[in-house]
Amino acid sequence: LLEHPLPAGLELAELVFFCQLMRMATRRPVSPMKLTMRAQPRQPAAYADYFGTTVDQGRDTEIRFAAADAAHPFLTADQGIWSFLEGSLNRRLADLQRGASTTERVRAVLVSTLAGGEVGIDAVASKLAVSRRTLQRQLEEESQSFQTLLATVRMEMANQYLQRSKLSLGEISFLLGFVEQNSFIRAYRGWTGMTPGQYRARAN
Repeated sequence: LLEHPLPAGLELAELVFFCQLMRMATRRPVSPMKLTMRAQPRQPAAYADYFGTTVDQGRDTEIRFAAADAAHPFLTADQGIWSFLEGSLNRRLADLQRGASTTERVRAVLVSTLAGGEVGIDAVASKLAVSRRTLQRQLEEESQSFQTLLATVRMEMANQYLQRSKLSLGEISFLLGFVEQNSFIRAYRGWTGMTPGQYRARAN
């Protein structure tokens, strides 16, 4: 149960985030036991299909899961998946420690924080202990932009996940910092001209 009311526009996004987090973390089709919002979504049937349960209207914004779902091991405890991710993460983090360029440092931060949903330039600037304006200026000096780097890192990581793992598209979209799977699919089509499923089929 959320202790403080969210702005109406954020309630549904938060519920989707926590549901997707559980599914990604456990790699199981977890459905909440109870969902409550202060206002019904505009397409209740579509969201009921996504969540696996109806979204009720109530005084509070609330999402509850069964205790049995919480007992499932999380993805981060899976040594096979961690070994797959570890090499890339370690390389990116090492970049931060050897006088790397601003471009390399931004890439390193994005790789390590995307799954937490920290995809904005303000969050990255905070991690690098510089102001937003300073970060923009440093990137411009290297003929780069933050949005281009974000798209490039997401595409590279998506290709790795699609080629080398059996993660679902929903899990991959979460790891790349997308709130919804459809947003990832649209972005991927824009990057490559094909859907993630088409790329995976060709790669495998």
